[in-house]
Amino acid sequence: MRMHRAATGAAAVLVLAGGGILMGAAGAQAAPTACHTVIRVVPVTVVVPQQVYENGHWVTRYVPVTRYDTISTIVCD
Repeated sequence: MRMHRAATGAAAVLVLAGGGILMGAAGAQAAPTACHTVIRVVPVTVVVPQQVYENGHWVTRYVPVTRYDTISTIVCD
């Protein structure tokens, strides 16, 4: 019985009230006012197997290839 009450109380600890006020067990705190997304494009080098015809037969060579990945992060002030 006590565990059920504790779990219910813990689930309702944080409630976002109107006006950007974050209500918690310790009292009201100001919520972050401005959030924006930072998008970065980073080069990533991967090794890709490639079949090449060499000396009369096919062999597998591993060739480095650079690709570009997009990383997005949410930043709040």
